[in-house]
Amino acid sequence: MRIGQGFDSHQWDDDLSKPLMLGGVEFDLNSSLKGHSDGDVIIHACIDALLGAAGLGE
Repeated sequence: MRIGQGFDSHQWDDDLSKPLMLGGVEFDLNSSLKGHSDGDVIIHACIDALLGAAGLGE
């Protein structure tokens, strides 16, 4: 049995031009998360866990 553990973090960003994305859900707030993509820490941590469980690394 393989077990994967995922982790991701991003800094808060006051950029009003992009929404806050968490778990694939868009939240219309006055802040978002910095990142090269959408900054969705939940999705990124889940993908990290799946890759780890599959033994594929990052």
